[in-house]
Amino acid sequence: MRTVADYLAEALRNLGVTHVFGIIGKSICPAVLKMVDYGLEFIPGRHESSSGFAASGYALQTGKLGVAFATSGPGGTNLLTAAAHAKANNLPVLFITGHQSIQELGLPQCQDSSSYLADLAEMFRPATLFSKLVERGDHFSTILNHALSIALGPNKGPVHLCLPFDVQTEQLSDFRVVTPEPEPLISVSNLNHVLPLLQQSSHPLIIAGKGVNRARAHDELLHFAEHFNIPVITSPGGKGAIAWDHPLYHGPCGVGGFPHADELLNQSDLYIVLGSRLSDMTICNLKPENHPAYLIQFDTDPTFVGKILHAPTLHITGDLKDNLQFLLGSLTEQPVVPRETTTVNYTVPLPYLPNLSLASVLEEMSEMLPYDHKLFVDDGSHGFHAVQRYKVKKPGSFVFDAYFACMGNAIGMAIGAKTAAPEETIVCITGDGCFMMLGTEINTAVCNNLPIIFIVVNNKQLDMALKGMEKTTGRIDGTLYEVPVDAAKFAESLGAVAYRAETRTEFVSALQTAQQLNQVTVIELLTDRDEIPPTAHRTVTLN
Repeated sequence: MRTVADYLAEALRNLGVTHVFGIIGKSICPAVLKMVDYGLEFIPGRHESSSGFAASGYALQTGKLGVAFATSGPGGTNLLTAAAHAKANNLPVLFITGHQSIQELGLPQCQDSSSYLADLAEMFRPATLFSKLVERGDHFSTILNHALSIALGPNKGPVHLCLPFDVQTEQLSDFRVVTPEPEPLISVSNLNHVLPLLQQSSHPLIIAGKGVNRARAHDELLHFAEHFNIPVITSPGGKGAIAWDHPLYHGPCGVGGFPHADELLNQSDLYIVLGSRLSDMTICNLKPENHPAYLIQFDTDPTFVGKILHAPTLHITGDLKDNLQFLLGSLTEQPVVPRETTTVNYTVPLPYLPNLSLASVLEEMSEMLPYDHKLFVDDGSHGFHAVQRYKVKKPGSFVFDAYFACMGNAIGMAIGAKTAAPEETIVCITGDGCFMMLGTEINTAVCNNLPIIFIVVNNKQLDMALKGMEKTTGRIDGTLYEVPVDAAKFAESLGAVAYRAETRTEFVSALQTAQQLNQVTVIELLTDRDEIPPTAHRTVTLN
């Protein structure tokens, strides 16, 4: 007979999981050690939330299950933020936390995870698609199968299991794991209504969200837009759904977007929304009187469909890629309505600044990196500068979360992605605020020989909060620190190679060197703290 921990490790290995992330502790020790015994590489992090982000980066890169561990009590609560981030980004991650032995329930325990102190099973419930305390070993097979079917199902997302110490070590004579193999879900009946709506529309518009990237539906988006000659704009998180120089692409909209894309939002009579919730970050500049006459929304999650805009909505549920492929396959017999389109230059002039402009650096940065690279962008002013200015060549290579918007997430995400794809160039743009939250994960990359290039944008302030508060209240309380961080020295103390760049020439040289070194490299980019982020034209939210 083998233990629950044995069967768990074997099940994950059979699902194709190669690496797991987390921080070990007494209550989770049996399960983690079995991961190692069964050939899964355990990547110990410096903070549980970063380990959770790393598991999400692994899931995003591979399309498979990501796995993150934490011990009971505070280890689990530290993991909670990463779980919510995974839910917001539809990433299939299994979060596993420890728990005191069931036999000891009711006794005061160090790092208690029970209902007497920090009930992790309950805490994770709203932040995941499924959360359960496993109270008996003979229940574990059924619960694990249920969790995996949800995480890897049509509406992918995180799940959580809380495993007591004695349950992990409980011996079982039989254990069966059913490998989830979801069949394509296609909204055939609703898809039949798409073409008539397109033929009735005079000014349709495609809004591509991060769902395009998650479903890897870049080719389908391209073929759909080109067949009907429909302009495409992207949400902040959907940046990179289409190459920046495609003639039908009119730029990002909303926060970090271009005014031209927002103009299209306000002029179109039909939105085709591909994998976007239409959050305030996307439609903040859409006027209520300019809502479209009709809305076609492709989304696996029905939570917000038809509830955001004052327009009749056709909901296409199921996998975005499968639905678009089915729709494209039915086009041969359908006449195409010719439409006039105009290729426009949707860029805006770069600002003149006495010091280094982040916008100008981002305008040129993609030219300095190979085509096959992936860029993880953290949240803050630097993130929205990247949304507006970075020129994505390879669809799907730009990763940014403007929805849950957790500072520091991109650092862990980059580590998880590099673990899954060691040959790919992985770059992370983060800010000094994000870096001081979770920058110790640089040491995780160093310890595991994961040569990622981290670019720390240091404007010596919490820039987005400062600029937003200054504009709306005239105050900047709490946005400045008396002693600014020296990110390069901090990075060196963590074992990384570090450079400080105060000019464009210094930055270009550092980035070129970083690509040649094949080591963890941190480039501290000292930018003009007076540069206005591209969030200033954000006006009002919908009433």
